[in-house]
Amino acid sequence: MADAQMSGDLGAIGGAAMGAAVGFAGAGAKLDAIKGENDKLGQQISSGQLKMNPEAANKAADVYERKAQDVDDLAQAAVKLNRVEGFGEYDSAQQLAGKFNLKATNGESTGAADLLGKLRDELIRKADLFREAAKDYVATDDQISEDLQRGSQA
Repeated sequence: MADAQMSGDLGAIGGAAMGAAVGFAGAGAKLDAIKGENDKLGQQISSGQLKMNPEAANKAADVYERKAQDVDDLAQAAVKLNRVEGFGEYDSAQQLAGKFNLKATNGESTGAADLLGKLRDELIRKADLFREAAKDYVATDDQISEDLQRGSQA
């Protein structure tokens, strides 16, 4: 399940990121959707509506953590794009180099590296949420065991 959803998350953002500013805006919108899904998942966990088998939850969390590392590697590579050289000394060449810089990191969280960093953070958050759901499952299981034990002793 986690691999399929993860592929969908990355594919949606990757597809939206293709192209110029419109692509980055689309990637930002997809990232907002992922954040919203994580918010909803967190609410379900904190309200007790969602508990997950620890083995399955931990496997899913591991997948999200590995993908977060992959995305972090991409973000680091994107940061390097702001140092594009070799366009020459003409004003138009310098403007083009400046545009590459803005697409890599622009300080407004809409550059490629910025968006990838946010995606990495959401992937780590999702892994943490899965681990939290696993803990709730174990806590509930322990509580049921204690209740049953007390009931059999009475």
